[in-house]
Amino acid sequence: MIIRIMGLGQWSMEPDELLSLNGIDEDVEKAVEDGDQEALRSALERLVAGVQEVGTAVPDDVIVESDLVLPDADATVAEVRGLLDSTQEFYGFLPDSTEDEDTTS
Repeated sequence: MIIRIMGLGQWSMEPDELLSLNGIDEDVEKAVEDGDQEALRSALERLVAGVQEVGTAVPDDVIVESDLVLPDADATVAEVRGLLDSTQEFYGFLPDSTEDEDTTS
């Protein structure tokens, strides 16, 4: 699975590795729901750091389509709310399970 972090690049992760970050994804959702910019920044910083720590950076000269797009830590509550509204197949930015994943790609 390829995850793009806006302004930072792409990382490759196995779906199970991505699932390990769901608690942080829930913190992002709660901060948006509460309209809490400081909590959002903190949660996004942890989510971005988690992807960078667990994932493998995709070289800039390799062009691949992203499966998921995450905002950077400077995103506003309004920006993140708009992004979350556009990710209707998940309950946040990250999938809650790998059951519905297409394993043929």
